[in-house]
Amino acid sequence: MTTRAIVLGAGMVGSLMARDLATDDGFEVTVADARLEALARFSPNDRLRTVRAELGNPAAVKRAVEGYDLVLGALSSHLGMQTLRAVIEAKKTYCDISFMAEEATDLDALAKEHGVTAVVDCGVSPGVSNVAIGWAVAQLDVTERIEILVGGLPIARHWPYEYKAPFAPHDVIEEYTRPSRIVENGKVVIREALSEPELVDFAGVGTLEAFNTDGLRSLIRSFPQVPEMREKTLRYPGHIELMRVLRDTGYFSKDEIEVNGARVRPLDVTAALLFPKWTFAEREGDFTVCRVTVSGKKQGKSRRYAWELHDVYHAESDTRSMSRCTGFPATIMARMLAEKRFAEPGVHAPESCGRHEGVLAGMLEGLEKRGVVYRASVIEG
Repeated sequence: MTTRAIVLGAGMVGSLMARDLATDDGFEVTVADARLEALARFSPNDRLRTVRAELGNPAAVKRAVEGYDLVLGALSSHLGMQTLRAVIEAKKTYCDISFMAEEATDLDALAKEHGVTAVVDCGVSPGVSNVAIGWAVAQLDVTERIEILVGGLPIARHWPYEYKAPFAPHDVIEEYTRPSRIVENGKVVIREALSEPELVDFAGVGTLEAFNTDGLRSLIRSFPQVPEMREKTLRYPGHIELMRVLRDTGYFSKDEIEVNGARVRPLDVTAALLFPKWTFAEREGDFTVCRVTVSGKKQGKSRRYAWELHDVYHAESDTRSMSRCTGFPATIMARMLAEKRFAEPGVHAPESCGRHEGVLAGMLEGLEKRGVVYRASVIEG
C-alpha cells in the first residue's frame, strides 16, 4: 500500500526530508512551500511533486494536507504550534522538526480527540537524543543525571564569527535569547542563554565551548524524577562572548525602535546583516557533534549510557551535515508512523517513542544506513 506524504517547507532540511522519502517506493511525496524559488530547486530526478502554499496561514495548511496520509513539518519555529494545531484538526498523522517555543503537548488532548498521532521535535537534538534518553531511562532503576551537548559548525573557521547557520536566521538567534530551563537538585531553574560556559573536547574536532540553551524542553515534563538535567549548545571558542555583546547591546531585541523616523526591530536588522556572513558558500563543508549521557543505577550498581555523534558534510550529494542529522530522524520516524510501529494517539515527544520496543534500534539503524553514525557505549561500576 502506498503512503501519500506531504512535507511542509522546502528549506535546507525540508528539501532533504522530501528527497529521502521519495527514494522509498512505498511513498508518493509532495513538498509544499510559499517560495517558488525553493520549489524550483527540485528536478524530475527527485521523483516528487511540488505545490505552492502559503503555509503561514493555518487554513492554507489544512487545504494543503487534504488527501494525504502523512504530514511532515519543516517550518520555522514561529509557525510550529499553529501548524501542529492545523494538522491535528485536519486529522492527519504528523512528524515535525519545528523548534517551537510553545509546549506542543498542550495539544495532546486535541490530538487524542481527533485520533491523531503526532511526534514533535524529531531532529538531532531534540530528537535522536530524546529517543536515546527515553530508552536509557527505561533501562535504569534510578536515573540521576541527563546531559546533552550538541552543535553544528563550519569545518573552516573564518573571521569574525567562525560560524555559519544551518537554520533560519531568527531560529538561530533564538538560542542566544531564550531563557534556558535546566534541572538542579530536582528543581527546574532558569538560566540566561549563553550562560555557564565550559570547554569540551571532541575527538576529531578539538576543543569547543558549550553554553546553556533551552533544549531540555519536553524532557522536563517527561522525567520529573531525574534530579539533574541540562542541555548545552556547542560553538568554537570565543563565540559566546561575541553573541553576548550583540545581545546585551540590544541587537537581538524584538521591540521596535525609531531610527530617523522609521520604526524597525533591531532583530530584523541584525538578521539581515549577519546572515550574508553566516550563509554557507556553495559546497562549503560543515559538521555536527552531539554527546548524550544518561547516568544512574541498575540493581544497585552505577551505570552510564552514552551516545556520541561526529558527522560531516556529504560531498557526493552536496548535503549539509546538520540537514542530514536533523532531517533523517524525521523521515525514519515518519516511516515508523506509516508502518504503525508507533500509533498511539496524542502529541508525543521523541522520548515517549524511545520507550517503545525497537524504536531506538530502528532509528539508529536507519541513520547508519544513511551514513549518520552514533557510537554507543555503556560504562558500569
